[in-house]
Amino acid sequence: MKIYNTLTGLKEEFQPLDQNKVRMFVCGPTVYDYIHVGNARTFVFFDVVGRYLEFKGFELNYVQNITDIDDKIITRAHTEGKKPEGIALEYKTAFIDDMGTLKVVAVNNYALASEHIAEIITQIKTLIDKGYAYTAPAIKATGPDAVEAEGNNDVYFELARYNKDFPDQYGKLSGQITDELKEGSRVDIEANKLSPRDFVLWKAQNYSYEPVNESSWGLGRPGWHIEDTAISEKYLGQQYDIHGGGQDLMFPHHEAEIAQQQALSGKVPFVKYWMHTGFLTARPASTKASAGEADKMSKSLNNFSTLREVMARLPRHPAETLRLYFLSAHYRSPLAFSAEGRFASGGDVLINQASVAIDRIADFLARLAKASGEENPTIDEILKSRADKFTASMDDDFNAPAAIASVFELIRALNPLIAKNALSAGQAETIKTFFQTTVERILGIVPEPKEQSIPPEILELAEQREQHRLDQDWTKADTIRARIESSGYTIADTPYGPLISAR
Repeated sequence: MKIYNTLTGLKEEFQPLDQNKVRMFVCGPTVYDYIHVGNARTFVFFDVVGRYLEFKGFELNYVQNITDIDDKIITRAHTEGKKPEGIALEYKTAFIDDMGTLKVVAVNNYALASEHIAEIITQIKTLIDKGYAYTAPAIKATGPDAVEAEGNNDVYFELARYNKDFPDQYGKLSGQITDELKEGSRVDIEANKLSPRDFVLWKAQNYSYEPVNESSWGLGRPGWHIEDTAISEKYLGQQYDIHGGGQDLMFPHHEAEIAQQQALSGKVPFVKYWMHTGFLTARPASTKASAGEADKMSKSLNNFSTLREVMARLPRHPAETLRLYFLSAHYRSPLAFSAEGRFASGGDVLINQASVAIDRIADFLARLAKASGEENPTIDEILKSRADKFTASMDDDFNAPAAIASVFELIRALNPLIAKNALSAGQAETIKTFFQTTVERILGIVPEPKEQSIPPEILELAEQREQHRLDQDWTKADTIRARIESSGYTIADTPYGPLISAR
């Protein structure tokens, strides 16, 4: 089993630090709004990573943080005249509900930043004691809600000191040069820093409506980066196996995490394998730009669709459809999303294709349940070859698109035999078991079988036509299409095979 490691730029053999136990951390959401579908892609992929590790027999400890103390939460609460704690609770609850609806099951622990203040303060104190962090008097705020700054201090991580003791470490993950600051990367430039490159560990209270905690440096709240290392050290230790998140988190967030924890422990590397998902690229459905010209979906660009909005547009099997859509491109590649249109009437082509594919699985399982023929000696080899391809694909850096392709190859190979009733009920049960204990257990894309209303003779014609298409015998394929349509049915050709429906 191999994993592409962002830290080294290589596909490496996976070997956990502690024999058969895998410790994994994935950056979770900041809960000031409903998550968008770009967030959901990352969470579904790492759910599949966790599912597959357990399928392979590893003992998994998968922790995901939830940022419930943050400027964005405070700003929204103040704008709406609410308490930040109320906003955070509302959207944290919605996030957990959304993950359940999306069949995300691999996470062992959703850890709230607000419940780990003691661990955060301990880490900051240790960094100060070791000389990697410093306090700075808070900059006096202005306005009617400003509080007296005297006695409250910000705390910053001193990057120059870290670079002296750990040369060539900061920037290694992202390739970002330490003298540069990437625009839009949540790098705060404050007047009380020793250097613009230093990042905040603790923010002093500025306004009366901010949630605060007591510390040796006065009233304030933790910075964004320190919560992750405090939480991960508590549950996973000072070094662990896998850290995941979106590509946009590599700099400065993940670089800051590495610097913090390596300065704290003196152990290198902080994490053995770093994994990052590609962007969901968003543009209006009418735009003709290529995916490379599209924008990353984000709330800051206001080009996002929430997961709840998208799922509400899907009339059948929304969880399975979206999971297959997210997994249809390799996790490190961008995935296009059209923000306009209802999917059933031409909106996002890829989501429409995923919906058709899930219908095809449901249709196949319904037909499979009616198998009652004689034992067929070819079935075992057909199943084994596709099952082996499925696991080989997942072993190769979690190549879900190739694994999914093997599932539809299996469906294509078996459908003609089902149409001829050329497999036994026992063999059908074995195939069903593969779908439940392998495909569903790992990918979470298997729907409930749907009621089968297409006559067997029409299904057999469709499979004959599909074979003619594969052989590029278009004349025979068109002749069979005409027979199917004259019988009152339509046939749609999809990347996942033909889908038949009554007119």
